Amino acid sequence: MRTRNRLATTFALTAVGSMLMAAVAPETALRFHERKEVAGLSIVFGAEPEPALTEEMQFLRWRVSSLESQEAYTELSGEVAISFDGEKLATFPVRGVRGTPGSYQTRHIFTESGTYQTVLTFKKGEAEEAHTVDFDFTINPRSSLELPRRKGGGN
Repeated sequence: MRTRNRLATTFALTAVGSMLMAAVAPETALRFHERKEVAGLSIVFGAEPEPALTEEMQFLRWRVSSLESQEAYTELSGEVAISFDGEKLATFPVRGVRGTPGSYQTRHIFTESGTYQTVLTFKKGEAEEAHTVDFDFTINPRSSLELPRRKGGGN
């Protein structure tokens, strides 16, 4: 019984700490995975929350900054195409993240685990020229975090 209470307390404190971290410093709460340079911009991609799991609300996020000034780039408009096993699933509009200049996102619930591909197509400000950048990410099965019950009552 004590072990369960300690485990529940640990999970609760971890969740509260994560929420506080996201509220205090949203730009550091997201663990970004990969960075690419396109059209004079640094584009860093990541998923939140991590680990990315099936059957959970998942945000795909892009943090965009100028290569020249290192400042957040706030004039991006675009869409992202998501593919799985080489098959295009859908295209979604990319929206800015409120309160975090230079961050853009989409949100999804993935039902199948595996490696997905994104292709972000965007324009800078009023420019007509479109640019693309691609990233891969993994969705893990939700069951990968489940703990088996102990036999014999649990202490």
